[in-house]
Amino acid sequence: MSSNDLVKQSDSLPESISLTDGTNLSLKGLNEEQKQALVMKYAGSMLDLQKKANENSIDAQGIRNQIDSHIDQSNKATQDGNSATISYTHDSSLGRTEALIGNTDRAAGGKLSKSATGGKDNTIMIITIIAVAAVLIAIFASG
Repeated sequence: MSSNDLVKQSDSLPESISLTDGTNLSLKGLNEEQKQALVMKYAGSMLDLQKKANENSIDAQGIRNQIDSHIDQSNKATQDGNSATISYTHDSSLGRTEALIGNTDRAAGGKLSKSATGGKDNTIMIITIIAVAAVLIAIFASG
């Protein structure tokens, strides 16, 4: 039974609710108030589910459009005799999407940089620690 059917049957409440997995939830033994509360909860849940499905569909289409655009840019670069590597990272309701697109060896390797994957780049900290250690060693060696 869809939420549309529930609205049409406003004068009498159903004896069961058809769930999305094909099973039925029996409402027998419940009073009218309990049935009404359960039917309303079910209808609200179906609306939430439809809303989430629509959001996911919009996110999926947006990701698809963005990646298609990057592919077109890479193809244009190839036609113009240029090299291109485009990294794409996006967080959405579907999770994290990462793509590396282009006509270079790096793009063919498919490995995203730490910054593209959201990882922390510790290079500056490591260089700073080595520099401080070198200065301290020089101070203690000369003294």
